[in-house]
Amino acid sequence: MKPYVWVSLVIALALSGCKKDKNDGGIIIPPNPVETAPVTGDTKPSSAGIVYRTLDMKVGYHKNIFLDANADGIIDISFSGVLIMHDGKQHLYLSAYGKTTGGNKLFVKKGEELVNGGLWAYPFNKDEVIEPTAANEVKFTSPQQKASILSIISTGAKTQAEGLWANKSDKYLGFALKMNGEPHFGWLKISHDIVSNEIIVSEYAYSKIPGGDIIAGEK
Repeated sequence: MKPYVWVSLVIALALSGCKKDKNDGGIIIPPNPVETAPVTGDTKPSSAGIVYRTLDMKVGYHKNIFLDANADGIIDISFSGVLIMHDGKQHLYLSAYGKTTGGNKLFVKKGEELVNGGLWAYPFNKDEVIEPTAANEVKFTSPQQKASILSIISTGAKTQAEGLWANKSDKYLGFALKMNGEPHFGWLKISHDIVSNEIIVSEYAYSKIPGGDIIAGEK
């Protein structure tokens, strides 16, 4: 077989393992990172109807978090970074996604889907009820859909952050954790580290009561 045919086959096989964005066939979306052992964090004192834990971990390029929120040994929510080239620039998308096999979901802002197949994660303020309203235009993630927190854009030596969480501290990502067939609502406290351009996931909590409300920051 001629050398150029071998080269063509290698390229075709490499591209076949990557997902192409439905809006632009030229954009290659890398696969999600291989999962490693889940983390749970440290359980702290809380009110009777709440599970509260501290985590204090960062998400960035090759820095992932695989969270086992209810401490049953199974990953519930994953955080990872994916590099995608588009618009002639390098974008590092830092995102979270609920394990859909378990029925877990995250709250995102309604809008146009991003090139990584996700929507912007919605940043709840402290003391807001974790729920979608007509005012905030929030919805649950669809199956396999990511909740994108930041896009770190690089052009040469210059970088900038985009997204609803850019340059923000102590905001809350809402989630629904499915246990025994019922949703348990919770929050993850997240900040943008503007020095390293990573996100810090510092703590989280969820309600022990199926379908019960929880307030951002409630412990």
